[in-house]
Amino acid sequence: MKRFLFSMAFTTGIAALAVVARIGHAQTAAGGNVVILTESSALGQQLGRDVATNGASVVTLGPPVVVPRGRSSSLTAGIGSFTAGLTAGQRYFITDLGTLGGTQSFAYAINDLGQVVGESWISGDMSSHAFLYSNGKMTDLYPLNSQAVQTVGPTGINNSGEIASGVVYGGIYLPAIFNSRTGELKILGSLGGVTSFGFNGVATSINKVGSAVGYSYLDGLLRHAFLFRHNALSDIGSFGGYSAALAINDEGVIVGFASGLNNGTANAFVYADGVMADIHPTTESYARDINNQHGEEERKHDRFRTEEIADEGQVVGSFVTADQTATHAFVDSQASFTDLSPAGTGETVAFAINDHSQIVGITSTADGQHAFLYDKGVLEDLNAMIQQGLGWELTWAFDINNRGQIVGYGILNNRFRAFLLTPAISPHQCKDDDWQSFGFTNQGQCIQFANTRE
Repeated sequence: MKRFLFSMAFTTGIAALAVVARIGHAQTAAGGNVVILTESSALGQQLGRDVATNGASVVTLGPPVVVPRGRSSSLTAGIGSFTAGLTAGQRYFITDLGTLGGTQSFAYAINDLGQVVGESWISGDMSSHAFLYSNGKMTDLYPLNSQAVQTVGPTGINNSGEIASGVVYGGIYLPAIFNSRTGELKILGSLGGVTSFGFNGVATSINKVGSAVGYSYLDGLLRHAFLFRHNALSDIGSFGGYSAALAINDEGVIVGFASGLNNGTANAFVYADGVMADIHPTTESYARDINNQHGEEERKHDRFRTEEIADEGQVVGSFVTADQTATHAFVDSQASFTDLSPAGTGETVAFAINDHSQIVGITSTADGQHAFLYDKGVLEDLNAMIQQGLGWELTWAFDINNRGQIVGYGILNNRFRAFLLTPAISPHQCKDDDWQSFGFTNQGQCIQFANTRE
């Protein structure tokens, strides 16, 4: 049985070995004793309901979000529509990532090596564990985000296999990083506070050099965004109220949301060089991801690039429209703020952007909530870009890597299942038995799909 080191990092920069535990062995408490933590928005509450196992309690963080009059309280409202055609003929092979023995699974993040992290119900469906999916195998990451207190995304994994998340230690859920290559589970420290349900904070994103961000409570009620760098955790502040960091790029630029009052409205922010700045201060907004800046020489040779990237990178997220009737996805750079939602579209949220400016997220359609890809100025339904007749309905897309692979979860046989989408670019992807992992009934069907361009 693989073992991993359990260590702690303190704000003084000193790391100390604490305990050695077994991976994937111990079980969580029964579902009724598990607390699932989500954001206090309608979006967060929907995620909590999807992920929570039988009898688990869903607790929202931060001040309650008031849904404006005329605005749907659910992203499955089915209002509006958007283009269902294919972007330049792009198609995707779909892989069901499976489960850890239960009936449902949820994928949240992917790195450029195709390694996926998420959450899966375990045998009996009474509790859920974090997982790492790599080379066709799903590995249980218990105790990482798998005990009596758990969070529902976001999480992150870098190309070194380091995973940003959290773990219960000493009865308190604390921010942590798990190194899937070395087996080290490092607790990052805290900003000093603990909620009434034993939660301090969580790490949400990690970049290529191991710098991580997230949020931690200062007391029992107020949380702030943090940066973990050089083995030390520091408070990056707010606009006067609460804050949370959701992503960090390889240049160390941080994005998230913050408020001016403890119970105030969230505003998307960018944090760079020690300064936190509003992105869209006029209405409620959330910055969820940021890509990496590119030099002029790299831009010249990047055939995917359709616009120049600002020095700090492009930021994606969501904002409430001025009339308070809907949530729209946005992409922001130093040069412009762009509403990605087509005219007449209802609820739309962008979760991730890669270095080729491809964006994924969710949007409401006439058929309910669907996952989308935004590429080269067009927002497309991912359900129209996979092989039809496989039984999938793709409802959430959370991340996209620089190879164009997309992860999220959808509905298959009336259950939520984690998926991996891989661009179909060549019939060689159907060689050997690979076609079976894409859900095809025979190799010829796979080859025909790969050769189809519309």
